[in-house]
Amino acid sequence: MDKALTDDLIAAMHRFKRVSRTFQPEMSLNMGEFFILERISHDIPCAGCGSSDTETHHHPHFTKPAVSQMLNSLEKKGFIRREIDTNDRRRIVVTLTSEGQEVLQKAKEYFDRQMTMTIEKFGKDNTRQLISLINQLSESIEDIKDVPLE
Repeated sequence: MDKALTDDLIAAMHRFKRVSRTFQPEMSLNMGEFFILERISHDIPCAGCGSSDTETHHHPHFTKPAVSQMLNSLEKKGFIRREIDTNDRRRIVVTLTSEGQEVLQKAKEYFDRQMTMTIEKFGKDNTRQLISLINQLSESIEDIKDVPLE
């Protein structure tokens, strides 16, 4: 094993994670919360209805405990409201507040601008190559994650 290469890979992954998960401080929002707000805003089946707490917990990128923690944080910040569904008391309806809609719109604009600027600075060809390499790395990690230690 090449210890220096391993250390460099780990450091690069940590650095990327750190720089890619931030919004402007005044938004008081992290990337996970942004994705949860996005999900809530898109899961609304009709005007005045919200996505259920259960539906929101089935997020493909986060564990149920992580989603619960983010929902609690978003509720404390006043960005979402959770209420018991009047038609089905077992169901909790999650809706964006006006503050949540406003911060989500600002975060979307910021995120889109950051992505556009990143792709412009890094280059489209480099971005495509990076996407391919990240997918290959992910597949390699998935392939070996369950290999038993000898």
